[in-house]
Amino acid sequence: MKVKISITTLLKIYDSNKDFILYRLNEDGTRLVDFTLSNDLSRFRAKYNNNFKLVTDIKKQIKNFKISL
Repeated sequence: MKVKISITTLLKIYDSNKDFILYRLNEDGTRLVDFTLSNDLSRFRAKYNNNFKLVTDIKKQIKNFKISL
């Protein structure tokens, strides 16, 4: 799945020391609407409907310029 993410959001993710990114997509599933970077997955899991990824996986994809959520 391809998702549009702004440059500032990519920088926040790349510079983060957190373990998880919890995210919410728009209705089409093509744009990142809201996200939280956290080490505590259980705290935010219900708010984001179990949509999460490891930040280390996203950082690897940022280096390759291909990000899939």
